[in-house]
Amino acid sequence: MLRTRNPFLPSNSKFLLLAMLVFSFHFTWGMKDTTTHARVEAQILTSDAGITPFWMRSLQYGQVPVENTGGVLKAWYGKNYQLKKKYDWKYEVEGTAWAGKQNDFWLTQAYVSGRRGKWELWAGRRKEVYGLGDTTLTGGFYAWSGNAVPIPKIQLGTRDYLNFAKGWLGIHMTFSHGWLDNQGPVINAFLHQKSLYGRIGKPTSLINLFAGLNHQVFWGGEAKVKMGGEYDVYPSGLNTYFYVVTVLKNREIIKIDPNANNDDAGYQFGNHLGSVDVAVKFQPNWAEIFLYRQSMYETGRIFALTQINDGLTGISIKNKLGGFIDKITLEYLYTANQGNYTSGIAEFFKIKDPHQIEIESYFNNGGRGSYQYWGKGIGTPIIVLDKESQQGGGLNYTLNAVKSIYFGISGQLSNSLQWKCKLSNSFYGIPRNHLSPRLLDADFISQFSGLISIQNKFSKQFSGGIQIGFDQGQRIKNTIGIGVGFKYILF
Repeated sequence: MLRTRNPFLPSNSKFLLLAMLVFSFHFTWGMKDTTTHARVEAQILTSDAGITPFWMRSLQYGQVPVENTGGVLKAWYGKNYQLKKKYDWKYEVEGTAWAGKQNDFWLTQAYVSGRRGKWELWAGRRKEVYGLGDTTLTGGFYAWSGNAVPIPKIQLGTRDYLNFAKGWLGIHMTFSHGWLDNQGPVINAFLHQKSLYGRIGKPTSLINLFAGLNHQVFWGGEAKVKMGGEYDVYPSGLNTYFYVVTVLKNREIIKIDPNANNDDAGYQFGNHLGSVDVAVKFQPNWAEIFLYRQSMYETGRIFALTQINDGLTGISIKNKLGGFIDKITLEYLYTANQGNYTSGIAEFFKIKDPHQIEIESYFNNGGRGSYQYWGKGIGTPIIVLDKESQQGGGLNYTLNAVKSIYFGISGQLSNSLQWKCKLSNSFYGIPRNHLSPRLLDADFISQFSGLISIQNKFSKQFSGGIQIGFDQGQRIKNTIGIGVGFKYILF
């Protein structure tokens, strides 16, 4: 994996991590702190083409290599919150090592968090997803899916919904500042991220309604290769940060940086991306049924409704009684209109988009580089990064006009034996100018990917499993592979 040096991983990090784990184990055993836990995991991967199948490597926070044969070793140690306390703190440290065709070592997680009630402030690198949907069996949320190595940041927000009006209203929010890597054309850039979600209905009500959004901005930094023009350095002061956060276009509120280029000064500072989400949850005694929609946006053109047909639509059904089938998830991802057509809603309300002739090339952020971190896509993995495709390439998304159907199903064969299956059938096309939705399948190339896995819990501490993945099509290299893994909970 090509990457710059991890800011949480100094040159002697292996020895520091080992010392931390040894000290923590000793401290935990001596103090018998029941809030601290540790585990180790090992996995062996192999395939006929030397490539790890798509659903074996996707949504794994970058911990599974694209190329195999080889092994993956993970070591995790952390302290949980004691929720009965008004104030408390927690932390996690997780190291990942690869050996074989790809050799590497880094800290997947390393953060410290403090809590007061449902509010928390944390700093470091932490596994997360953003959006409304099924987090356990999804094919990947649109904007922030858990596909890439976590971005280091400082975040203030709620760790759950704050309840108001005797529990009938809930609000969940986050606000953070992060530091990006230097793999793309811009170095020393920042991440601004925030989210706001609301809930109507008590958590235990028969029906809950949800709505909200997440907002990501890549901003600041400087060009890796200087060309002597206005795009060599991007403004990164507090005045720029004000416009990044508020997305206001009135440049008279606060004086803008004199180094701002025409795009920043005339439109928005940085590149903006996210999703506007709505969902409804039904909770009868026997099931939990979750319907959700994530409507994507880049820039402010979402208000013209030219991207309203593009997004992720899903339904998840959880069987509360358990059994052979305990959950089913079905999702449809469509990104082929790309802000270049007139929606029926826009026609009804007579909304005009002055930029309609322009294409929103999703995840390709122009001169700032693509929507990736450490060589992995941050958003849904179904929009495949070129470097992981059969066509090859760099850190862009050439075929990002996508329509895809995803099906996930899981269940139990016994109290200790669980199974899971993931299937996706996707079609990929290049961005093109059009003033109506795409209709011709000839515009697309096809891709089918699948995964079958079985996990068995041998004891309270020891579990293991096997997974088989396969890819067949024109976007990802054809392969069939197998992974065998074990997990041991130390305490």
